[in-house]
Amino acid sequence: MTRYVLRLLLCALSALWCGAGFAKEEFRIKYSHLGMADPMVQSSGAKSVIFKAELEKLSGGRIKVDIFANGQLGGQRSSIQQVRKGTIQIADISSGVLASLYYPKLEIVDLPFVFSSRTTARMALDNKNPFIREMIEDCAKRTRIRILSLGPFGFRHITNNVRAIKSPGDMKGLKMRTMEIVAHRKLMESLGATAVPVPWLELYTSLQMNVVDGEETTLQNIMMAKLYQVQKHLTLTGHVMGVGAFLCNEKWYQSLPDDLKIAVIEAEKVSRLTYDGFGELLDAMALEKLKAEQIEVYSLTPKQMQAFRDKAFPEVRKWMEKQHGKEFVGEFLASVKAAERQLEQEMKSTVTAR
Repeated sequence: MTRYVLRLLLCALSALWCGAGFAKEEFRIKYSHLGMADPMVQSSGAKSVIFKAELEKLSGGRIKVDIFANGQLGGQRSSIQQVRKGTIQIADISSGVLASLYYPKLEIVDLPFVFSSRTTARMALDNKNPFIREMIEDCAKRTRIRILSLGPFGFRHITNNVRAIKSPGDMKGLKMRTMEIVAHRKLMESLGATAVPVPWLELYTSLQMNVVDGEETTLQNIMMAKLYQVQKHLTLTGHVMGVGAFLCNEKWYQSLPDDLKIAVIEAEKVSRLTYDGFGELLDAMALEKLKAEQIEVYSLTPKQMQAFRDKAFPEVRKWMEKQHGKEFVGEFLASVKAAERQLEQEMKSTVTAR
């Protein structure tokens, strides 16, 4: 059945349910994320609002979604553990945390300086990519956690309180907060910094108390958490594309009737458009706002950016190949190149059509 036919079916069912009055609630799910509850502040919050609205509509009221923002149900590790147990049905977290906790292969998407743009990342991480599709099914089988989607959250950049970062050598000796993601720690170590894993909910205080000198995250996160209040320097390195993983409990998902599985998939697709577009908007707005704050913003030249890549990429790739094999790493990089070629062809076709 084509996607178009599925959409028609869903619309017809939705209209039928709405016309007859909402059906009795059959499933009530908990949805956990660490973003702000206000959907206008952070893209994870925006996605949750759209997902809830779409799923409740498409299910005709048979599924009710309760959103728990701001880490109310725990941090990322706790949320993933609860999804695996089934006490939380859905969580929106960073892909690398799932990789470090239950599914190491997923850390491949945290290779530094791989994605040239958000659009390339979106295409390479799409479920239609055979490489990603295989990982999703393997993860569900091995961990009892289904990845409904992987999506670009935004490029990650470096802030610190010691000095302006303009070359890899400037990173030497800095205590840098990273997420609990091994690939991120290896990246910092390749640049000469000391990686210190700190939970997101403790980051502001850790920077304020000089437990760590700096950190790396997306522009929208720097703005949302007001990290500019406790950091002096921001360097636009774009070293890693933050990848969000939208997860659900596999047993819960498989327990759904087929029509409700379709509703979940369609609601996620619609909410992902909001997540992606709104995330790009928030990053752009955050950069302008950060320039107006006390934090000093430095943008690397292409030559300086290449120096960072030359230092970090070979080291992290070597470690990845040791962990997962050269063939696996090669397949991932090939799939990214294929996405780049597809994007280039689409752009050429657009120009030719005009």
